[in-house]
Amino acid sequence: MTAKKRKVRNRARDVIGDYYKTNTQYTRENRERQKEQEKKEKGLKNWSPTEKLYLTVIILGLIGIFFRYVVF
Repeated sequence: MTAKKRKVRNRARDVIGDYYKTNTQYTRENRERQKEQEKKEKGLKNWSPTEKLYLTVIILGLIGIFFRYVVF
């Protein structure tokens, strides 16, 4: 006649635990990827075409400003 107690499941704890495990794994993978990228040669070879374009525009702008205010 006694009612059987149902096992209570703490779903919030499960969600937080799963988030923690996933986040630590994701962070570990990112750190490994960053270490591999640091080992690669640094310089203009690794720059994307967009970054090279931005650098070119900035340099041309600085040259233009120099000529505008210093030379003329």
